[in-house]
Amino acid sequence: MQKKKSPADTAAKLAGNAPDLDDLALFRDSVAGTRPLEQDKITPVVQRSKQKRATTGTKSPTAEKLFFFSDEFEVFADTQGSLSYVQSGDDPHLAGRLRRGELEPQVVLDLHGMTAQQAKTELAGLLNYCEQQQLNCACVVHGKGLGILARKVPNWLIQHPNVRAFHTAPRSWGKHGALLLLLKINQSTEQQFREIIRR
Repeated sequence: MQKKKSPADTAAKLAGNAPDLDDLALFRDSVAGTRPLEQDKITPVVQRSKQKRATTGTKSPTAEKLFFFSDEFEVFADTQGSLSYVQSGDDPHLAGRLRRGELEPQVVLDLHGMTAQQAKTELAGLLNYCEQQQLNCACVVHGKGLGILARKVPNWLIQHPNVRAFHTAPRSWGKHGALLLLLKINQSTEQQFREIIRR
């Protein structure tokens, strides 16, 4: 059983820890005539950015072209061999002409080192550029690597109404690491959509 401490024992114990009376008097003398500091609650100033926020209403032509590329749409699952595509209703010999190198690309897009999203944006930009410059043959170099872009690029291209045909590029243009594509250049996108709906 523990013994109860008397108030005298507690006071004696506290007295040992209490400051000496001389120390208290010395402290009071040293702080005499001072006043407490005033609290200055200054709110920090937020610097406003001089850059204007982009308006959401306007879309660039490249952003509008991204509509054609869905990651869910997949026709080409195996990209190990040669890939060949001709839009339905077009000349079936177009892919063979691309394979033999009869049509030479007027512009080359290199997607090496890009993420899938960056590659999708660049590909949309290429198709838009070809339409503006009236170029009908292009080369897209996707590389081999892990095969991510090698699988995605043909599946994106097949969705766009401007792509008439594409084929794995000849050796001089990158073989299995690239695609040659043939584009429609004389029709607006709305006209092409009307044609697709009629089919």
